[in-house]
Amino acid sequence: ECTSCGSCSSKVDCYPEPGSSESGCYSRGCLWCPSNNPGDPWCIIPDDIYDVNREKPLFPYKSNGYRITLAKIHTTTLFGDDVDTVTLDVSFDTEARLHIKFYDAANERFEVPLPINGADATAPADPLYDIQFFNDPSFYFQVIKKSTGTVLLDTSLGGLTFSDQFLQIATRLPSTTLYGFGENEHQNLISRKNLIDFKSCPFIRMFSAEILLNFVLSHNFDWESFGMWARDQPPDPGANLYGTHPFYISMEDDGNSHGVLFLNSNAQDVTTTPAPGLVYRTIGGVLDMYVFLGPEPNRVVEQYNTAIGTPFLPPYWSLGFQLCRYGYGDLNTVKETVARMDAYDIPLDVQYGDIDYMDEQRDFTYDTSNYAGLRDYVRELQAGGKHYVIILGELHLSHWDMTDPCITQDDPPGTYPAYDDGASMNVFVTTSDGFTPASGKVWPPGKCAFPDYTNPDTETWWTDQCMDFHKTINFDGLWIDMNEPANFVTGSTEGCASNNLNNPPYMPKIWGNVLAEKTMCPDHRHKLGNHYDVHNLYGWSQSNVTINGTCTQVFILQISQLYSNYLCCCIPHRSAVASTGKRPFVISRSTFVGSGQWAAHWLGDNNADWHDLRMSIIGMLEFNMFGIPYVGADICGFNGSPSEELCERWMELGAFYPFSRNHNGLGYKEQDPAAWGDEFAARSRAVLRTRYTLLPYLYELFYHAHTDGTGIVRPLSFEFANDKTTATIDEQFMWGAGLLLSPALYEGIKTVSAYFPDARWFNYYDGVEVGARGTTASVDAPLGTIPIHVRGGHIIPTQEPASNTEISRHNPFGLIIALDDTGSAAGDMYWDDGDTLNPIESGQFAHFTFNVQNNQLSTTAEGSTSIMLGMVMGSLRIMGVSSPPQSVLVNG
Repeated sequence: ECTSCGSCSSKVDCYPEPGSSESGCYSRGCLWCPSNNPGDPWCIIPDDIYDVNREKPLFPYKSNGYRITLAKIHTTTLFGDDVDTVTLDVSFDTEARLHIKFYDAANERFEVPLPINGADATAPADPLYDIQFFNDPSFYFQVIKKSTGTVLLDTSLGGLTFSDQFLQIATRLPSTTLYGFGENEHQNLISRKNLIDFKSCPFIRMFSAEILLNFVLSHNFDWESFGMWARDQPPDPGANLYGTHPFYISMEDDGNSHGVLFLNSNAQDVTTTPAPGLVYRTIGGVLDMYVFLGPEPNRVVEQYNTAIGTPFLPPYWSLGFQLCRYGYGDLNTVKETVARMDAYDIPLDVQYGDIDYMDEQRDFTYDTSNYAGLRDYVRELQAGGKHYVIILGELHLSHWDMTDPCITQDDPPGTYPAYDDGASMNVFVTTSDGFTPASGKVWPPGKCAFPDYTNPDTETWWTDQCMDFHKTINFDGLWIDMNEPANFVTGSTEGCASNNLNNPPYMPKIWGNVLAEKTMCPDHRHKLGNHYDVHNLYGWSQSNVTINGTCTQVFILQISQLYSNYLCCCIPHRSAVASTGKRPFVISRSTFVGSGQWAAHWLGDNNADWHDLRMSIIGMLEFNMFGIPYVGADICGFNGSPSEELCERWMELGAFYPFSRNHNGLGYKEQDPAAWGDEFAARSRAVLRTRYTLLPYLYELFYHAHTDGTGIVRPLSFEFANDKTTATIDEQFMWGAGLLLSPALYEGIKTVSAYFPDARWFNYYDGVEVGARGTTASVDAPLGTIPIHVRGGHIIPTQEPASNTEISRHNPFGLIIALDDTGSAAGDMYWDDGDTLNPIESGQFAHFTFNVQNNQLSTTAEGSTSIMLGMVMGSLRIMGVSSPPQSVLVNG
């Protein structure tokens, strides 16, 4: 313990970078306090850095909040260029949302151009929160939940810092159950020895008896740190991965919840502390925080998604099973793969074209030798009820390839229109001079340029390319990859200049310890600003440009230097919508706050191993919190060749990813479910038919996600917040509120130890009630089966399955009615034609509400129920009746 300084576990590190020393600590004006507690900082920040400016006291702001001016009162400086006067605006946005923003009123700084929806014009009548300000020994504030008195944020932990390239805020937390922050694999240190060696090696790749890590949904508070800076990085423990989501949900000890968003796109990191607390750091922009009061965890997700933009409504066909491989090699192999899927009658809705279908891997081309006849084959697939999705965005070999947005610069003028047209329109990211296209290198032997998707002209250029190619290949959706953006050289082919943007005084805890590693130089210029500020927005802006549609009430970026105004525009002939004329489908590897309103996401270049099978559940749960519920991992793994058992178990789990796609990499053995033989094919067919049976329920969940912001795949703790056991469960998950899934995730097992919260639960397959309530039970899980249980009190819409959704959509519907302890149940079903743009806004949908009370099922309907003409409700499965009824009456 720090006897002279208090407990260092409740302090903020004044030397967050490597190399802490007593002299270096004192040179910053901080306190040197050696501690015997593992992980404690030895150099700590004094409490009194900022104080309320006595000449400008607290005063009301915009009739629904406060403005406070803070003055720096201490000589402490971590990285120089401190802002001496900081303005704090506190806005009561809604009854359940509080906005807290620290900024420099005297100087314009970069801010994320994402509109936050739904703020009230005046102060809410009865907010769920209170905020209190203190000035002892220096300024801090507390956000309090009025109904319980729980302190949600408490910045008395200290460490508030606002300098040009280092911003920091720390807060105590009300509990140690914390979810969120990404995109990372969050690790839990189970056993730690040799502490000094551990601290000096931030990226541990080899595990031993001295250091034992587990990977969990809920964070630990043993000084865990992780960075957020979009990176072309396969999932790896502790690494910063493809996207940036500075949002967390805290489960309070009384079962309530709240969430906090740090709206910032610069490189950043977070450290959890034993206080319990967290320290948030970023190297640019402003400290812009939104607090969501819940109080239920599902309500937090809804409030968050409503603020940042609710998820898109996917086309129905995209909920079917999908198949891809990097390395088919030729069209005959694709045809043979699809034919054997059909021969085994394994459901398949989507076939992908990865980069090997292209002519020398040039975007918007196809190989007329190895893929001769592709355009006709795509039409043939579509005539049979299947769909075709192409990958877009990378320069490969000598031309613009489909996996990274880098465009070749080295073709002779006039030979590659994509670059020529882009260069003439100045759509590429430039060097710091603001004129010369920045040169990178991806797959081609020469140099390449990166499109600037924050430039409105780029949207025109990009859309024109998509539309022109759609005339050649009638694709149904677009897959944009390596849009972090990835770069095979550090920064550029010319290197990066030596300046504070490329080499900031503080480096967040990111892999490589260099901002430019595997991407562009931070001082490169976009229309919106320096790459230093907008790097994490690259995939976000590309997703926006890729999906923007014809007269569809979308936000179009209108850039003016560092700021963006979002105007609701009707722009003809744009992107995926303009190309297909139907509801768009775009899947993106790199994401940011708000990406879910435009794009889906997959979890990247995972490995064919049991660890990544288990981790995919955590990734899926987190992205449902981040507002991107259409998510999944590459089934059976992208890198490596899986064992047959692993691939079978992954097919069982992957059948219940919202995005269900089997995909593997170049050079590995075929792993589609028809490639393993008769028994494997039969088991895969069965589990996928279960998915297809439940697609009306999944579609209903997407309807609620789109209209209300509700999460689709949920941790058990979100449905049973008062059950403390559920807080750490991350190997089971819920589909909505009604289905519990307990996959087999370990080699060689034939049973699953599943936890059943206190409710009635029924086996999905045979309707038998489970005796376990509020306890764990062993459940049979033979190969080919994923245990699924229906929660009492819920009604689940179903439909008889088929080999694709084009066929299954015409089959009879059904209802699974699982009664609760009172004999009651409720549920609903959403339906439309599956492909039309904006069916909800145009009223071209039907929505049914089902309710069971006193042995009677009643139904109400809204919308255009005429679209259901000819459709049949073919079956009712009623679970939980004490004995078969003597008679059943329908409509009297």
